[in-house]
Amino acid sequence: MRKLLCLIAVMALLLPALGEETEPVAEVLFMNAGKADAAVILTPGSTVVIDTGTNKAGKQLASFLVERGIDRVDVMIITHFDKDHVGGADQVLKALPVALVIEPDYAKESKQRSDYLAALASSPETRIETLAENASFELDGLHYDIDVANAAYYGEDEENDFSLVTRVIAGQVSFLFAGDVESMRMAELLREGSLKSDVLKVPHHGREDKLSDNFFDAVSPSLAVITSDLEDPEDEAVLRLLREIGAEVRLTREGAVCVLTDGKSITVRQGND
Repeated sequence: MRKLLCLIAVMALLLPALGEETEPVAEVLFMNAGKADAAVILTPGSTVVIDTGTNKAGKQLASFLVERGIDRVDVMIITHFDKDHVGGADQVLKALPVALVIEPDYAKESKQRSDYLAALASSPETRIETLAENASFELDGLHYDIDVANAAYYGEDEENDFSLVTRVIAGQVSFLFAGDVESMRMAELLREGSLKSDVLKVPHHGREDKLSDNFFDAVSPSLAVITSDLEDPEDEAVLRLLREIGAEVRLTREGAVCVLTDGKSITVRQGND
């Protein structure tokens, strides 16, 4: 187990002091970005982005934030550097001030990451945290735990296992954003424990893994959100496993999924719901 690196001091520099405590309220949006991840966590006083999809999705994400009247992103978490996770980051950085970017500690050469790094270089107000150790912070009543990869190497073409995994706790309700983790990383997470969450962003766009059943059992979500498209849909085995444990499954290709919580329960809206 890596020790917990606390970012509370960093967040204190970014946000004004909170007034009296109120019950946490959050809106979590999983965008319809095709086979790509782009999620937004909104509270009355904060905006957090977890992944930004492709370049096209990044434009849609930036437009959504501006249309909602949001004037800055407090934290942007990039789970890993695949184009369907970091590809739109430059668009968000160009459209809005971003106070803090959290990224994994590994390197990848690609046009999308180069565009992202160039946008960061043009955003001197943005603080960058490259995580080599687990981290946690509090932001507007929500608690964030970020789990990093334990190994320096998972094998050739196994970048997915470098994904940052973020657990967000809003009162009694929890969300788990699992990036694109596969077998070796799932095994790490299962050993570490504390995966139980009400809402799961299903890893790797619904691809079946040999540890999928163990992982889903450990998380035991009531709601599972899968980011996929018709050209590369989720595996039927994953749908079956999730439904066997009683999870409601929503597919973002059928419309953006919005989860509202008052800190005690969740309400799910999608499309014309």
